[in-house]
Amino acid sequence: MKDKGVELDVSRDLLPIKVSGGLSSVFEHAKKQKSPILAVVTGTKPDFYKQAPLMVEAARENVPSFVINTGQHFDDVLGFGMHEFSLNDFVGCNLQIRGDLMEKASELILKFGYFGRYCRKNFHHNESMLPIVHGDTLVAGIAPLAWVFGMGQKVGQNEAGLRSMGPEMMKHLSPAKEPTKKTIRDLVHSQFEGRRWFLAREEPFPEQIDTWICSAGTQFFFAPTQLNKDHLVREGYPEEFVHVVGNSVVDAIHQKRKERPSQSIFDAYPQLEKGEWIRMDIHRRENLTERRFTSIIGGLVDIIERTDSKVVLVMLNATVSALKQYGLEKKLQDLAEDHKDKFLMTPLWKEYAHVIEFLDSGRCWAEMTDSGSMQEELLYFPKVTSLTVRLNTDRPETVFDAKSNILVPPLNRAWISMMAREAHERGEGLGMQLRNKKQIYGRPGQVSKKIIRIIKKEFENGDANFYPWLHQRLGLWKEKQSISYM
Repeated sequence: MKDKGVELDVSRDLLPIKVSGGLSSVFEHAKKQKSPILAVVTGTKPDFYKQAPLMVEAARENVPSFVINTGQHFDDVLGFGMHEFSLNDFVGCNLQIRGDLMEKASELILKFGYFGRYCRKNFHHNESMLPIVHGDTLVAGIAPLAWVFGMGQKVGQNEAGLRSMGPEMMKHLSPAKEPTKKTIRDLVHSQFEGRRWFLAREEPFPEQIDTWICSAGTQFFFAPTQLNKDHLVREGYPEEFVHVVGNSVVDAIHQKRKERPSQSIFDAYPQLEKGEWIRMDIHRRENLTERRFTSIIGGLVDIIERTDSKVVLVMLNATVSALKQYGLEKKLQDLAEDHKDKFLMTPLWKEYAHVIEFLDSGRCWAEMTDSGSMQEELLYFPKVTSLTVRLNTDRPETVFDAKSNILVPPLNRAWISMMAREAHERGEGLGMQLRNKKQIYGRPGQVSKKIIRIIKKEFENGDANFYPWLHQRLGLWKEKQSISYM
C-alpha cells in the first residue's frame, strides 16, 4: 500500500430544510396543553393516503400535530397526494430529500435528526415530540435511526410488523416447466391453507430491511392484524406496546369513495368503459430482474394474444426503465397498436381517486400487481380479483385469512397467463374463491381514530419519555431522560 492513493469527493450539495412559518403555533398549542407533539411523517405515494386520516383524527381530537414531509416525491404526479389529501395545509417542514437510495438514506438520517434538534432548541418545548412513520418505506427505516441517535427517543409506526412469508410449495416449483391446471390448483390450495408458510426476509427490497430496522427504533407499534403483532412479539418487542388496530388504508378508501376525481378516469381513457379489464402494475426491484421481468411481459403478451382479457398496463418509472433495458419497449408498443381494443399503456394515474373510481366501476375484474399496498386495498373491492405477481408477500394474511389474494409466481410466462385465465373462469373455480373476501383490516372510518386515541392517552399519562429505560418499563422507578443529545 505504498502508492499515494486517491481522494474521493463524496459530498453533494443538499437542499435546505424548509420550515413552515406556522410551525410555532403548533408548539404554542402544545405548551398550553402541556402536551407532546405528534409529527406525522410522509415520504412516498402510499404514505400520503394512509397517513392523511391520522392528521384528520389528530385535528379532531385536538392533539398538537403537524406533518414532516421528506419531499422525496416532489413532482406533480408522484407528489400529488399531498394536495389530494390536503396534507399541504399541515406541513411543518419539508426535508427536500433527493438522490438515489443511498443518497436519500444518508440525507434522511442527517436532516431528520437535525430538524428534531432544531425544534428542541428554537421552540423551547419541554415535552417530547413523537414522529409516526408508516409501513416499510425508506423513511420508516431511516427516520427512527435519526430520532434515536439524534434525540434519544423512539417513534410510532403505523402499519407495523410487516414480515414477508411464502408458501412451502413455492420451493418445489420448476421454472423450466409450464404449470398444469393441477399444479395451479395445488399451489392455490397450499396458499389458502396457510399452515405451511415460511418467513422470507429477502423480498421485497428494500422494504423488508426498512420494516425490520424500523421496529428497533419504535416505541408504539400499530399493527394491522394479529399476525403482525405475533411477529413482533416473537421477535421480542414488548407486547404492551403493540396494538392491533387495522389498516388506515380503509379510512382513505372510505374518504375517497365520497369524493369525485377532478376528471373521470373514463374521460381520460374512454376505451376503459368497454369490456372488463385487468389493471396491471409491476415495479418491484426483484421483479425487474431479467428472468422475472421477461416472464411477466411474455405472460402479458400471451394474455392479450390468446385470451379474451383486456389489460391496462400502468407504466411506473421502474417499468419504463426495465422495458428499455431488456429491449421490450417496441414489442409492447406494437402490441398496443395491433390490439387497440384490448391493450392500453398509461402513465401512473395521478389521483388516488382515479384508482378508487376504476376499481369500483365494474370495468376492472382483476388487478395484477406486485404492490404491497394494493393487496390490502383490493380486499375492499368485492368485484376485483387480486393477483400478486411475487414469490412471497408481506401481506400473507390477505391470502390465508382474507382469501382475497393469490400469489402468481413469475417463473415463466405460462404461469402469468394461465393463472390469469384460471382466475377469470366463471362458476366455482379460483375466480369465485377470490371474490369471497373477508375484510380483516377494520371498519372504514375507525382505524385512524383508534391510533390517535391510543397516542392521545399516552400523551395524557404524564410521562412523555418515549424511550423508557428497562427500569422504567419494569415499573421499578420513573425519571425523565437524563442524557443530553445536543
